[in-house]
This record gives sequence, C-alpha cells and structure tokens, in this order.
Amino acid sequence: MSPLHFRHQTLAKAIAPYSVLLSSGFEQCRNYPDNIYPFRPASHFLYFAGWAAPGSYFLLHKGQAHLFLPPYTLDDIIWSGPGEDPQEAAARSGCQVHCTDELEAFLLEIDPNKLAALPLPAESQNLAFESLLGRIPSLDYEPDRLLAKAVIDLRLHADLAAQAELRDACSLTVQAHLAGLRALPKAKNEYDIAAAMLHTVNQAGGSLSFNPIISTSGERLHQIKLGADLAANRLLLVDFGAENKNGWAGDITNTWPVSGHYTPAQAQIYDIVLTAHRRCAGALKAGINYADVHRLALETFAEGLADYGLLQGGTIQEYVDKNVISLFMPHGIGHLMGLDVHDMEDLGDLAGYAPGRERSSLLGWKSLRLNRNLEPGLVCTIEPGLYFIAELLQHRDYVDLVRKYVNPSKLAPCLEEVHGIRIERNYMVTEVGSELLTPGMPTERSEVEAYMAQN
Repeated sequence: MSPLHFRHQTLAKAIAPYSVLLSSGFEQCRNYPDNIYPFRPASHFLYFAGWAAPGSYFLLHKGQAHLFLPPYTLDDIIWSGPGEDPQEAAARSGCQVHCTDELEAFLLEIDPNKLAALPLPAESQNLAFESLLGRIPSLDYEPDRLLAKAVIDLRLHADLAAQAELRDACSLTVQAHLAGLRALPKAKNEYDIAAAMLHTVNQAGGSLSFNPIISTSGERLHQIKLGADLAANRLLLVDFGAENKNGWAGDITNTWPVSGHYTPAQAQIYDIVLTAHRRCAGALKAGINYADVHRLALETFAEGLADYGLLQGGTIQEYVDKNVISLFMPHGIGHLMGLDVHDMEDLGDLAGYAPGRERSSLLGWKSLRLNRNLEPGLVCTIEPGLYFIAELLQHRDYVDLVRKYVNPSKLAPCLEEVHGIRIERNYMVTEVGSELLTPGMPTERSEVEAYMAQN
C-alpha cells in the first residue's frame, strides 16, 4: 500500500460517516494578475494528494479518494504547457482522477451535512468553496472541526514516508547552513550569506520553508529586511530552513561570530544557550509534557545567568516563577514541524495544544506554540535563545523586575556585544528519547571557530 493510499484509508475510517473535500489553493498575484507568486499546494491537500496544479481538489467519499484537476485550455498550454497526465496523476496519488468540471456533479450525490472541509490559510481563497458547498469552511462548524482533529492526529505522527522526507529536508537545511558558514569569512553583508545558502537549496530543487532571518541584530526575533553590513565585533544569527522538492520543511538556527572568534561575553552567553539546548533535547521522549521542556530551558537559563552574574538578589526558582527569565527568552522553546515549518498552525491551537490546555497570557509562555504530551513520531524543534532587548527591559511593565534582579554591569556587555543568541535543531520523538534530524552542524564554539578558520 502506498503512503498516500494508507493516509486515505486512515482518514476515511477516522472521519466516517463524513466525506472530505480539500483544495490545493490558487495562484496569488504579486502586484498584477499575470505576475504571480510561485505556487505551492496547501499543506493538507499536499499530505493526501501530493503536488497538483492550482485549482485542484481532493475528495474522499465512501472510502474512495478522488483527485479533480483543472482543464487546460489552448491558451494554458501555449503559456504554461500541458497539465499533468491523468494516468500519471492517478498512479502518483492513489486517486481516481477527474476534471474539476465534474466536481459539482459528484458533490450533488453527497449529503451537504455530511461533507467536511478545511479552510485555506488565505481567506480570500475560501470564496471558491462557497459555490461548491454553499458555505465557507470553518473550524467553528462541527464537521470541519472533526476533520481538523482527524488530520492533526495523522500529521502529528510522521509515517515512514514523512520521516524520509523530513530527513531529506533537514539534511538540505544543514547543507545550506554549512554553505553560509563557509561564506562568512569573506562576506561583506547579510546578502552574501543569504546568497550562498539559497544557492545550495535551489541547486537541490528546493526552496525556502519560510522567509529566513540572517541578522546581526539577533535580539530582533524576526527580520523585515536583510542587507546590513557585517561588523567584525557582531554575531550573525541565522534562522534558515529549506523546503525540499516535495514540500517538507527543515528549520535550524545558528549564531556565528563575524570575526571568526566569540568575545568573552559572547562565549559565556553562547555556552549557557548550548547547555539549555542539550538539556532540553535530552529531555525529549514519549510521554513528556513539552511545556515542561520549556520550563527546563527557563531553569537552565536562570542558573546560567545567575552564575554569570547577570541575575542577582533572588533564587533560581524565583527567577522562573516571577518570569524574569522570559525577559531574556520571550518566545517558546519550539514548535511542530512537517509540511509546514510551524506545522498545522493554520488550524490554530487545535494542533499545538492538547485538549483542555490553553495559552498563557504571560510573556514568553504566551508564545509557546506546542503544549502536548509528546508521542513517538512527533517532529519538533528545540530552540532556546537569550536576547538582550533594551526596549523590553526598559518597558514600564517590567522595569521593576529589572531593577530588582538584573545586574546592570553585567547587562551592559550583553547589550553591546551579544544582542541575541539562538541554537535550534530538529528532533523526532521516540519511545525512549529522540532522533536528531539535523546532524553534522558545527555547534560547539570550538567547532564553529575551527570550521570558519578552514574557510
């Protein structure tokens, strides 16, 4: 049985007595209709049907999978070439293949109250569902919500085919980071690193799994525009993920010294982050609550920053319980990963949070994207980081905590030299631990410095 056929059968049993309709999505124009962004099918469609043209549909009805492909006009063929051969599409997808012109007739045979669908991430694209279903898919509609939960249960546990794809995407991501690290000694600005990394991914037929962060301002968690010059005393934080040719994602982060050597302050903070990463990765195994892994990172940071002298006047438990540490790590310890780099986040916290668990409103904790007990086959990131964000530390909501617990003489070099350090790797949970999906990346400071010296 092919991986796609197995997924069809598993979903059919899980969602019975409902039928399922999924859309591949549509092309989106960049600034005028003929100038379009590269098309990628919606991830839920991709998981069950594989790659297909814009405007395709997947229908699962009475245990049979159907793939509806759009007709190709002569103009389509002139400008874009012929569409996928139906026989090849059937063999690839494990579906009976039809033209989208036939879809409405199929849907007339299905009780509309027994037809579930999932919304597309771009709201404007969901209007096409209205003419087919008489409604727009919504997770507030019980059949659609049941479908979302069934899909989550499948995608949370990487099957053997998904595992192979993820290893491929993660390997490509590592190769891109190695290319970036090789380019760094001669690079003039952030663009030079981005070019080397993207070249590696494109050569393998891949693309980006998200807009990368390649920044000498590592305290900024995201990056709107890259291109800054690389000053010798700065660290370069590189959060970059490859998407392989079949749409699966990798996502790792490294923090490298532009000069080839970490300063004493940079080195001490880097080692604290690396210790947190190792402890958190070592805690991964089936049955562990991922929120406890986040807390472990906070506890490790509290110990490290207290030993460094940055935190003073309290206990380790106090720094964690009063959320002082979240001033320096205002994000969660990681997230799910699969076909989406933040897998299934289009379904909101249905995917990331176990039933009965709700997001905190506290700084840092409110950005925890995964709060489940881990199970075998679940793929996630571990990405602790320490950031020194002047505006956050000076904010009226937190200034009293800073005055009470933060040593200004130790904070100063962190603001001036460190800015932000994050170390992120990808793991698959097993019964007894986890598998590192991103091996081969220099991670110890000595390894990073030696690799740069060789290049």
